[in-house]
Amino acid sequence: MNNRDSLLGIIGTIYRWRKVIRNVTLVALIGSVGFALWLPNYYKSTTIFYPTSQELAKPEIIFGASGKVQDYFGTDRDLDRLMEVASSNEVVDFIVQKFNLYQHYGIDSASSEGLFWVRETFRGVYVVQKNKNDALELSVEDTDRQLASDMANAARDKINEVAQRMLKKNQESLMLSFEENISNKLQNLNVLADSLRYLQNRYGIYSVLEQGDRLTNDLADAESEVLRNRARLQVLDHNPLIPRDTIEYIKANLKAYESTLKKLQSPNQQGDNFSVRNFNEGLPQVMLITDLHFQARKQLSFDLERYNQVKAAYNTDIPGLQVLSYAEPAIMKNRPKRSMIVIASVIAAFLFTLFAALLADAYRDINWKETLSDK
Repeated sequence: MNNRDSLLGIIGTIYRWRKVIRNVTLVALIGSVGFALWLPNYYKSTTIFYPTSQELAKPEIIFGASGKVQDYFGTDRDLDRLMEVASSNEVVDFIVQKFNLYQHYGIDSASSEGLFWVRETFRGVYVVQKNKNDALELSVEDTDRQLASDMANAARDKINEVAQRMLKKNQESLMLSFEENISNKLQNLNVLADSLRYLQNRYGIYSVLEQGDRLTNDLADAESEVLRNRARLQVLDHNPLIPRDTIEYIKANLKAYESTLKKLQSPNQQGDNFSVRNFNEGLPQVMLITDLHFQARKQLSFDLERYNQVKAAYNTDIPGLQVLSYAEPAIMKNRPKRSMIVIASVIAAFLFTLFAALLADAYRDINWKETLSDK
């Protein structure tokens, strides 16, 4: 009985207040229709793109030095990097200036708060988010459908430019590092070359293998000739049958070969004589400097090749993103949803008026003056 009486009471209240509820609901209906019709249409344009993997800008990938399979569309870190770029003030300010959004949004550019409000207004219609396929969706809304698509495409292109600039900056730093390293190695190579020339001039060693073989042969020949001529002289010197001219000739040959052997075995501080002692003394130093000079030239050649590869990669136009779809002028408006505005307004007005009617009916017998005066 209580539930039925309560329901009957509510129905009775609605019946007594039916005109008020009807009038308020009609006013809300007319007002919401007028408000909905007054709202401008906003058109939404969206461009979809994937980030390009930074691995593609590495010289070893460009020149085929690495056989590793690469992800052309980047990783989650690349996605996050592009999202940070997209939300940066640089991109927003670029769109503001390019499309004169101060005038478009009716904001005073000379005002101290103008930049803040134009940024906030644009950010309200500018959305960059990752979709379910791990691609980036960049959307712009505007009352001008063509302007919305133009701003979306321009923002995407600016993001690509900033991403490329960041990559180029890293490559520039790497190139500067290579240039400094190459300059230092060139200086070191020149020092080694000077040291090598000094040692070569001092010890007369220019070709270790050839000169070593020649010195060995000359020394062996000289020793052999000395021994041979000494033996001949010892046998023939006291033989009266041998002419004296022959003996003198043998003595002259012996003296010449002894002189040659002495020169080969004795050091020469002026460096105008190639001797065994000079060769043995200078050989370790010359070989050490020669090896250091060879290693330095080899490393310099490698660094120059790497530098040229990095420079070629720097000059290669590698996009910062891969466009999947370009923004186009929208055919249908995105908002406002006028029917939803009207329906929601009418329902809200009806429920509010009904609640007010039930509240007023529930407390209609209370003397508010006496209640308030007692307090």
